[in-house]
Amino acid sequence: MSYDGYDETARAQWLRSPFISLAVALVAIVVAVASFVRQQSALDAANVAELHAKRVERELRFVHEDNDQLAGRIRSTERELRVTPIAARALKSVFTISAGRHFGTAFVAWRGADGTYLITAAHVVAGHDGPVTLARKSGEWQGEIVRRDRKNDLALVRVEGRPDGAPPLWQKPLRAKPKTGEQLLLVGSPYGLSGTVTTGVVSRVTRRMIQTDAAANPGNSGGPAVNRKGRVVGVLLAGGGESINFAVRIERVCKVLRGC
Repeated sequence: MSYDGYDETARAQWLRSPFISLAVALVAIVVAVASFVRQQSALDAANVAELHAKRVERELRFVHEDNDQLAGRIRSTERELRVTPIAARALKSVFTISAGRHFGTAFVAWRGADGTYLITAAHVVAGHDGPVTLARKSGEWQGEIVRRDRKNDLALVRVEGRPDGAPPLWQKPLRAKPKTGEQLLLVGSPYGLSGTVTTGVVSRVTRRMIQTDAAANPGNSGGPAVNRKGRVVGVLLAGGGESINFAVRIERVCKVLRGC
């Protein structure tokens, strides 16, 4: 008996079996899942790479910011290191001046055979004809007003001897005028607080005046404005606020008070 016919019939029935359809469907699902997994893996890898790049960029930005802050601190320290000896030298020659109820700042400009001469602002001694008092921590000295220049708001005070041995700050005025942006120190007695130093820059220069953003307050008037080389470039006269203050250029001071 031949089973060929039976075998063919059985094979046809098996092929039409629902298990075949299920198997095909399962294979299709497996292929789809595998494809999805590959796509998702690719997307995850791209996302990871993007996140890593952003993280690296953020870290680099923090590093740059830290470097900028460090550089700023270094620049500030360098300025302080330069300012400290300049301020120390200037402070030796700066006094608080009192004229009646008015007070301000005066600094030793030069010495002569008849005494020591100090420069201050004319409005500090305005209306006062008697002796003035020059004070420091180490003591007080009496001086007399020997010249006033109300037009330029300047006054000259003479003291006998050498008060406290303070060295003169006067130097021959520079031919080149101060430049905008240059560092400047103001030394004085704001509100009577003697020995106060503030720093800033030259904001503007005119034929007569120097504008600076260095802080100044009542009592600073008459004090020296000193550049980073330790040279007096002006005498503080007035202010319009903490960052808008004015000093008369030392060239004019030289002309009207010393005739040079």
